[in-house]
Amino acid sequence: MVTHVVLVQPKAETTKEQIETVLKQAQALKDIIPGIQDAHGGKNLSQHTQGYQYGLVMHFDSMQHLQEYLPHPAHLIVAKEIVSLSDNLIEFNLAQ
Repeated sequence: MVTHVVLVQPKAETTKEQIETVLKQAQALKDIIPGIQDAHGGKNLSQHTQGYQYGLVMHFDSMQHLQEYLPHPAHLIVAKEIVSLSDNLIEFNLAQ
């Protein structure tokens, strides 16, 4: 299994509703793209955010599934929207 983590630092003008909508779209990818076991996202509950106010965590069956997910057209649409709403992103992948 591989865990894919994305931390989102939204632009000042990005609304809570915009971020929550795109995170829901990202979570819905588990029903579209094979190999995603679970996906959830939301607001950072820590007081030490360093500006990364939202996050997304996805669990994949394998590294191959993650590699197939990244160029998938449905993922690219959501990723483009997240990038447009963000000042910065951190992507972190863990093998288990």
